[in-house]
Amino acid sequence: MNAVETATEVAPKKNGLHVQQGDASRARLPLRLFRLVVKGLFCLAFRVRVRGLEKLPPGPAILCVNHLGWADPFLPLLFFPVEPRIYVVGEKEVAHISTFRNRVIDKLEIMVSLDRDKPREALETMQDVMRRGGSVLIFPEGKLGEEEGALHELKHGASHLSVVSGYPLVPVGLTGTQELWLRRKLTVRVGKPIYSSQADGDMRDKIRAGTATLDASMRTLLPGDHERARVKLLRRWLTKLL
Repeated sequence: MNAVETATEVAPKKNGLHVQQGDASRARLPLRLFRLVVKGLFCLAFRVRVRGLEKLPPGPAILCVNHLGWADPFLPLLFFPVEPRIYVVGEKEVAHISTFRNRVIDKLEIMVSLDRDKPREALETMQDVMRRGGSVLIFPEGKLGEEEGALHELKHGASHLSVVSGYPLVPVGLTGTQELWLRRKLTVRVGKPIYSSQADGDMRDKIRAGTATLDASMRTLLPGDHERARVKLLRRWLTKLL
């Protein structure tokens, strides 16, 4: 799977990943056109509400999003500002969930595909993306959520990346994406940036403090909205679409 698109060129793969060069913050014309088309389709199919966009930092950030379903990465990609460009961080195994989704992501080059067995390489790859101006989107739970409004225990990876890179964590809470139907309300809530590198203590203390703060912030963004629709048109098809 491809990693990230660059403003200059993409070099040959090294250790299964592309070596990136150039400006990662820019969104090229194909991506802009894709956003317009898919955002329009999302707005036709669902009622999307975004709260707190003004809290996003102007530069690169580590977007930390709860994970309920296939629509989760698309909401920030479509409804957050087009620049700095957002790259979705995912493990290589995720590609096997849906061939169609894999082809879309691969064609657009919006995913940084990482190998869990090579954590140092993964860390360097994500830092490289942000140094060149891009933001990364991470699901800090490490697995799919089980119910609306709930959150699994967070892994320390996002906070670790924030401490070593100096870039902020941005908590993002999604509700409505676990079970989808036509005109379902999907809500995106953005919290205040968290600067793990500014916490007290040594590196381990900073990482743990960052994770704890992120956990508390994400939980406040997940009120567990419950929409009781009388008719759930296309529920099964939309929920399993990708």
